[in-house]
Amino acid sequence: MNFQPYVLQDTVNESDDVRTFRFAKGDGTLPAYKPGHFFLLRLKGEDGKMMQRSYSVASHPEEPFLSFCIKLKGAFTHLLWKLKSGDTVEIDGPYGIFLLRQEDTERVFIGGGVGISALRSMILQTVKHDGKRACLFHCAHEFPGLAYFQEMKSLSAGNPLFKFYPSITGEEKPAGWNGMCDRIGVPLLKKILGTFEDKTFYLCGSKGMVSGLTEALIADGVPKDRIKKDEWG
Repeated sequence: MNFQPYVLQDTVNESDDVRTFRFAKGDGTLPAYKPGHFFLLRLKGEDGKMMQRSYSVASHPEEPFLSFCIKLKGAFTHLLWKLKSGDTVEIDGPYGIFLLRQEDTERVFIGGGVGISALRSMILQTVKHDGKRACLFHCAHEFPGLAYFQEMKSLSAGNPLFKFYPSITGEEKPAGWNGMCDRIGVPLLKKILGTFEDKTFYLCGSKGMVSGLTEALIADGVPKDRIKKDEWG
């Protein structure tokens, strides 16, 4: 491992318990990474012992920082929430194999909650650089859980190659909500996509969501090599 010191540039509160952290090195350099990679973050705990956790990178390699969209859950995230701009965190990476396939014809991104973190970078690469057709299904229990909602909405409005399908599964909806209210499953995907032919699926979310959807897609005839996944929990 090769942990390096990074300085917290700023944070963005996506909701009460979801925050985007942006880090940069003092010399302005960043490691070479690809959309879908993850990094290890290390901090000193309250007992003086070092703690580390892995997080998918939300930033695109062309952005001048490393950003991570993180949900407040557990001791390590409470340490992150106490950080102020200018504080230092040790970061190592990149790692991982949840990467885009260049041979894809069309990409279907499906995220649950903060699963959007890894998908954001992939979507920016797909739409702005690879020029491939793509869509995002992003599901959350409440509207604040739809991190990057405005960015994805604007990206969809400004690019005919990209479609955005947000969904709120909880009972409370914001006034005027005209998006979906369903969990993402094969029936809904078929209704919107029509066919799964020539599509590659990128799934990111809880283990229950990702494993269940993977099994359903395979049962419906989607080849295993056209399903890429990143899961936790």
